[in-house]
Amino acid sequence: MPLCSSVLVVFGLLFLKRAQGQGISTWTTLILVCWTSAAVFTLLTLLGGTMQSARQLWQPAVVGALFVMGQSFILLAVRWGDVSIATPVQGIKVLFLPATTTLWLGENMPTEIWIASAIAMIGIVLVQVPDGVTARPHIHASIAFSLLAAVSMTAFDLLIQHWAPVWGAGYFLPLSFGFSALWSTAFLPWADPPRAVLRTEVRRALLIGMLLMAVQAIGMTFTIARFGDATRVNIVYSLRGIFGVILTWLLSHHLAVTQHRPRSRQMFIRLVGALLLVASIVMALSRDLFHT
Repeated sequence: MPLCSSVLVVFGLLFLKRAQGQGISTWTTLILVCWTSAAVFTLLTLLGGTMQSARQLWQPAVVGALFVMGQSFILLAVRWGDVSIATPVQGIKVLFLPATTTLWLGENMPTEIWIASAIAMIGIVLVQVPDGVTARPHIHASIAFSLLAAVSMTAFDLLIQHWAPVWGAGYFLPLSFGFSALWSTAFLPWADPPRAVLRTEVRRALLIGMLLMAVQAIGMTFTIARFGDATRVNIVYSLRGIFGVILTWLLSHHLAVTQHRPRSRQMFIRLVGALLLVASIVMALSRDLFHT
């Protein structure tokens, strides 16, 4: 499921990037993604669970807020850069967990973490290679938003893993995404009027993008809620960085994401950067992966 999600999220972001390029604001896209996800996630109620008391509703409310934060940063990253920049950088969220745990607990950081961090930095530098269309300041902004999205979604994943088992995926996830739809309405003052959303040239891109983002979210969150192990799940999901570069390289002009097809040299360098980021993640967690 995480592997399928890693492909679907790239296609979803490419379609949403197309809609943004045709004048749809980031905040309109955010609201539509959150409400579509909330609607799709109601299907999980068929799985049932154990409904907790009203005093525990703050848990799905917090998770919903983190989803809104993460999605807003992801959409801003795609708007300022493109999918081939945003998806590889977001993959390093898997490194945040062991690094943060090490710092909080005062333990010595393993050598693998230091080496992996150095490789990840090289990967980020390579991802920053301009493509001849996106200005370098925009690339830097895209990377900054991608890192903020990684922080938000790391907390999102960990809290689902921690809280969902008590509720059951069939209750916790629909409630969480219901809250995300509620919180997203705070951005209505900056959203586009309905007539802009219903324009023929953007309607299809928005609809496909919203549905793909909702389906890929189910693949990720249900896996974490049902089976736990957010770290391994995110290692598989981090492959979206590679898919993001390849699919942007091949399909961006066909999907009208950019006016010009990205240059092969720059995209190849970004692909190398994405591969280094994935390699850094596997290296950092290799001890836990192969000895548990």
